[in-house]
Amino acid sequence: MDHSRPISDNAARSARVALNVNNALPRTAGVHPVLAWVFTVALGLSPVLLMSTMDGGSAGYYGLVLLSFIVLAWVRRPAVGTVWCDNRREYLWMVAGMGVMLLGVLTSLAVHGIWKGSETEKAVRFLTVGLILAAALRVPRPVLVHAAFGLLAGIWYAVINVAWLVLSTGARPATRQFNAVTYGDLTLLFSVIAFLLLGLRITRFRRTEFALKLVSGIAGIGAFLATQTRGGLLAIPFFLFIALLVQGRRMNRFKVLAAALLLGLAGIIVASDASMRERIHLGVSEFDQCQVAHLSDTSVCIRLQLWSAAGHMIRSEPLFGVGGGDRFREELAQLADAKQVTATVARDFGETHNDLLYFLATYGVLGGLGLVLLYIAPGWVFARRLRLGVTDRPTRLFAGAGLMICVGFAVFGLTEMMFRDMRTASFYATWIAFFLALSDPLRLRTPTDV
Repeated sequence: MDHSRPISDNAARSARVALNVNNALPRTAGVHPVLAWVFTVALGLSPVLLMSTMDGGSAGYYGLVLLSFIVLAWVRRPAVGTVWCDNRREYLWMVAGMGVMLLGVLTSLAVHGIWKGSETEKAVRFLTVGLILAAALRVPRPVLVHAAFGLLAGIWYAVINVAWLVLSTGARPATRQFNAVTYGDLTLLFSVIAFLLLGLRITRFRRTEFALKLVSGIAGIGAFLATQTRGGLLAIPFFLFIALLVQGRRMNRFKVLAAALLLGLAGIIVASDASMRERIHLGVSEFDQCQVAHLSDTSVCIRLQLWSAAGHMIRSEPLFGVGGGDRFREELAQLADAKQVTATVARDFGETHNDLLYFLATYGVLGGLGLVLLYIAPGWVFARRLRLGVTDRPTRLFAGAGLMICVGFAVFGLTEMMFRDMRTASFYATWIAFFLALSDPLRLRTPTDV
């Protein structure tokens, strides 16, 4: 019997798989379409729940974790040659890096003999990025990508919410879900991702989809400006740089000129907003005032006092921090007695308005390293996918969007504590996993892939 033909066919099939390995989207192994859509909808609801409720973000996160377990139990292990055989080491290192935060929290709490369940759970939520990613990789990319519309829903809720507060009070919006700074930063992040994904077609209604993303992004920028969030402006140059990276690695003259024009346009838009311009001038004035009277209870001086207090705690407990729970407030009270911070700061503030300083002061070296790795571990994966020159445009867009989340939270965290509570931790882990799954270059492409 002649076996040469089957062997030849098998070799050819193997060669085709090998040639497509850099572009791949793994074929699902028996995932039910209803389950895939339920998972996608649950993921897509997270932005609007985050922006509209106090507890819905956590409830949605718990539901998504449960669905992740169901997907992993339902779908059989992928065949040899797909992502979990060829790419798992990259993800394991990433998850290990993001798990350093949990190690830092547990070590600090153990050393100080205290237990704070909420702080431990927040660190665990970061670690669930691996669980959600594993489930998302088993959902077809043409289905999973629809969750991106959830960002647009989050933008529009923020727009309506901010507009209502501004019109009804005539003042800076006092958002209920988060303070105005965090709310504005998140709105800006959603908006720039909407702009980035203009080049992606998800539905067959190309023009309508493009117009929806464009209008949503513009409206979101308007809502961000209405929150008068000065710290968020620092992230705009980084977002523009990432957008240029998505277009290719070479920084030619055209790209440099385009970046300069876009940055100039952003500056004109900010400068033309009277409220934002007044807030910037007020910040400069308050900073000058702090040089003379550093214990003034102004927005800028309060931040400087908190940062100075955090520096004192870091120097006193560099290895394990001062501990979680109420230890930070207790340290502030002692510093107020020593006239290093005001009584207002000690009474009204339980964090530093800076993520890195807080985690260093509270949990020590491992806490600070854990925070940095939360940005770098997934950010390196996204940046590497852009650096390797993957030619598939959707893959580059997804990698760029994920990198924007990493960089955005890092820059926002310089002037605001973005990881103050568990809701933003849940969002960060969920959407990092989402864009990792969509940008995975080893997924085997299906005929209906985006």
